[in-house]
Amino acid sequence: AQACAARTYTVIRQNSGSEKHPGADICSDSTCCQAYVERDAAEARWGLQAGEYADKIERAVAETDGMGILYQGEPIQALFFSSAAGRTVDAVEVWGNSVDYLKSVDSPEGDEVPNYHSTVTVPLDEFKSKLLAQYPQADLSGEPAGWFANLVPNSAGGVETVDIGGVTVGGGSLRTLFGLRSTSFTVSASADGVTFSVTGYGHGVGMSQYGANALALTGKSYQEILSLYYPGTTLGPAPR
Repeated sequence: AQACAARTYTVIRQNSGSEKHPGADICSDSTCCQAYVERDAAEARWGLQAGEYADKIERAVAETDGMGILYQGEPIQALFFSSAAGRTVDAVEVWGNSVDYLKSVDSPEGDEVPNYHSTVTVPLDEFKSKLLAQYPQADLSGEPAGWFANLVPNSAGGVETVDIGGVTVGGGSLRTLFGLRSTSFTVSASADGVTFSVTGYGHGVGMSQYGANALALTGKSYQEILSLYYPGTTLGPAPR
């Protein structure tokens, strides 16, 4: 499933190009195109398992050779991320554009995921300075517990928006501002600081990698997994 998603995403990037790397169709910066690990770096990271993982990747690529994920005959934006908090997020809630095959769906991963639950505590002075730099109109006077109100959930049960000091702030903005692993979080505040309790990792749109793994362990095929995370799509030769 990951091989098909990565291949399809690469086709899209090849066709669209980027001003960040005009001399190449695709780069190895995961925030722009695709992550890439050199063999030496993989061996340093995974030790004896690096060879096993490399063989697994090569089999997945070979056994799905040329296969891409298509919607109405065209390659899709096959977005993927690490782990969800029970559901994926509708693309419209993250980037403002509704996409037929990037809707919120159930995702079965849980506490077997490393660092599935994480906590970030931000000292009050740091929280104030960072938030006010972006939202100078926020009123952060009074007791910290009273700064937060009107939390609006997104389709995955995470944070779409929350009012902070009378200003509406997006969950994605808070994730970026304070280095949270996802927008699936709860927040509490006291004299000790502002604490975010976070579940999952990533933007939450498309295929959850750990969710896909959980489905595979129940016997689901890669075709079934891709159909779940990208509803309404089919598998076929990816145009190059």
